[in-house]
Amino acid sequence: MNLKSTKSLRIALIAVILGVVGITVAYAALSTSLNVTVSKVTQNALTWNVGFTGTSASASVAGTSSTGRTCGTASITASTVTVADTTLSKPDDSCTYTLTIKNSGTIPAKLTSITPTKPTGTNVTCGTASGATMVCGNITYKLTSDAAGTTALPTNTTLNSNATQTVYLVVKYTGTTLNSSEVTQSNAKFALKYDQA
Repeated sequence: MNLKSTKSLRIALIAVILGVVGITVAYAALSTSLNVTVSKVTQNALTWNVGFTGTSASASVAGTSSTGRTCGTASITASTVTVADTTLSKPDDSCTYTLTIKNSGTIPAKLTSITPTKPTGTNVTCGTASGATMVCGNITYKLTSDAAGTTALPTNTTLNSNATQTVYLVVKYTGTTLNSSEVTQSNAKFALKYDQA
């Protein structure tokens, strides 16, 4: 190879290198960088607060006459309702307590279960207790969604934030026979369980 060809080869090689560098610079000049910036994220604190409202509830009374029938007052805290002494003496005597449950939190709540606990007492036979209804002897205990006491309180109902739900506790003499001696039933309970909806 002669000097002239070597020189030509070097010039060609330099031209190729400069061409590649020029193309790279040209492509670099045509590129763009885009940025996405999240400057601040705040996660609000959510609250859970489902409970009874008020401090007491008087019962509306029903039955054939007031003889031998008294309805105690219900004492209320956020988590408990306790009904004082109630006396029912004959068929159709009943006491109905109006209770209010409020979701004061920010998370919707759902009533997922109602678990009854049978009362204690001598000479008391209870049938199968399930959900919002329990029958023991001549007395029926029922949580209802209507004041008439006909519709048992349904589960899987949602209580939205700041919403209230009216619940009725109905204690009724549903038997057809009269007792020849006093029968006392104590500590009948319903546990209402609310979960996140």
